[in-house]
Amino acid sequence: MIDLEKHIRDQRDQLDSDQPSKGHEARFLKKLDKPVRRVNFRHVMQIAASIAIILASAVVLIQQNKSGSKIAERETTTSVQEADMYFTSQMDQRYDQIREFSFDNAEEKAVLLHELEDLDAFQQQLLEDLEANPGDERVINALIRHYQIKLDVMDQIIVQLNQLKTETKNQNENESV
Repeated sequence: MIDLEKHIRDQRDQLDSDQPSKGHEARFLKKLDKPVRRVNFRHVMQIAASIAIILASAVVLIQQNKSGSKIAERETTTSVQEADMYFTSQMDQRYDQIREFSFDNAEEKAVLLHELEDLDAFQQQLLEDLEANPGDERVINALIRHYQIKLDVMDQIIVQLNQLKTETKNQNENESV
């Protein structure tokens, strides 16, 4: 280490003589002014389309259940309440993760959260159906399936947002080099 310091001191005049090329400071400042790209609107629309497809699948599933197809039997109302508490806590955690992501603008984030709220409205309808028909296994199964689908959708959203965050970070690092 001492040899390196001695070498630098001896060569200081040569090392200090090099100046950056003309316009270096202007180019550097221009790069600093570029906005950081966080989330692409196209990706948000893809996520919204995925949610719409899953929502449509849930509607088809409920229609099939009402027409007589059988799904595995579930426990009584106590089990439904426990499942409701579990899935609600899981969804709240995922909502918090999604809200923590930074988006290019608030509109993209609002679109995504609005699509998730549409799934909440569907969940509320299932809960009302369950109150009207407490022992109906078809409604219970549809509600549990809805929870599972919603968690899967939220997990996909989080994975895609993490991928975007990683890609953006890598792009920013490459640009700064």
